[in-house]
Amino acid sequence: MTHQEQLQALMVRIDALEQRERQLTYASNAYQAILTTLLGIVDKTTRDRVISMVDQAHDMAYAKASLEQKGNILGADDITQRIFLFAQGRAAQSK
Repeated sequence: MTHQEQLQALMVRIDALEQRERQLTYASNAYQAILTTLLGIVDKTTRDRVISMVDQAHDMAYAKASLEQKGNILGADDITQRIFLFAQGRAAQSK
């Protein structure tokens, strides 16, 4: 395989990875918007209970996870905490 062919194959793979990254970003943003909206419209008691259950689930998953999985869980936890904080602020504004 020539360098030009290798470069072309690499560019095809890069394009596919960039497309996948865009799709994941769109899906993540959609889920965040949905969860934030749902948490923002429920009463405080329900919202606090949901947040507590998710925190407990993260703690349990983290305790059982491998090192690689722990990194993924921490990343997901950061996103989840931002969703919760936004939903709590949004809910506080609507009251």
